[in-house]
Amino acid sequence: MPSYVTDANLNSYQLAFCGAVAGVMSRFVVAPLDVVKIRMQLQNHRTGFGFGSTPHAPIKYTGVLHSLKTIFKEEGIRGWYKGNVPAEYLYLSYSAIEFWTYKELETLIDGMDPEQKVPRVTKTFVSGMVAGSVATTLTYPFDLLRTRFAVQGDTKHYTGIYQAMKSIYTSEGMPGFYPGIRPALVQIMPYMGLLFATTHDMLSGALSGIFSKTAVYPIDVVRKRLQVQGPYLTNYVIQSTKYQSDSWWQCMKLSLYKGLIPSLIKVAPANAVTFLVFEETKKILVAL
Repeated sequence: MPSYVTDANLNSYQLAFCGAVAGVMSRFVVAPLDVVKIRMQLQNHRTGFGFGSTPHAPIKYTGVLHSLKTIFKEEGIRGWYKGNVPAEYLYLSYSAIEFWTYKELETLIDGMDPEQKVPRVTKTFVSGMVAGSVATTLTYPFDLLRTRFAVQGDTKHYTGIYQAMKSIYTSEGMPGFYPGIRPALVQIMPYMGLLFATTHDMLSGALSGIFSKTAVYPIDVVRKRLQVQGPYLTNYVIQSTKYQSDSWWQCMKLSLYKGLIPSLIKVAPANAVTFLVFEETKKILVAL
């Protein structure tokens, strides 16, 4: 019983290729908004859901357009694409692993339910949830690098992917590549489950992405704040704020929805492009 995402004429590796192409294209489209979202998430002030704010530090990024203009003025167009190389690796490998795992799980579950007694939406939700968790775990170091590159100021602690990985391993060991992995998995399971269960075309991909992202967004804020702890802390974005890896509450108490607007603006085109490119690439492979 192939779903909208998979296809009976394509195997898991072909679908992984489709996912990789879709991931790369999606990342290129939303890169500037991703940088804005990350920097807004890491600012050290409270937000008031449009009813004002109680600042604990100067607010540098106050809105999407203002943030884009500020980054462009201070860092040029390259500032919009900081962290783009590890992010492209992340989106490529994440999408490939996710769609490969989804296909394998769908086949496995259908084999265990030959009479199709389990509702289709349940199968797609479970498959999407597990596929997202596997992809997140395997590609998390790229997510970490994407975040740390995106928040670098004038002082470049990390100058390249290899240098960054070597620096993190030397100063933090293997655990240094996985700060925030627990909230990341808690976030991704319902998010990807809902996304796969409700996606049937480009429009529903965009709408389901907005709904899912809003539901789990506070955990994304926690993940980003945990990712920038460690020896690399002092920069003009996070104001040297430290968060204990086992204290989610400490990370959440400043603001649960900081950076939500650029995140929502980003998630609609990101998911729309992902599923559009995925579907078109799939059609090409089927035709070939």
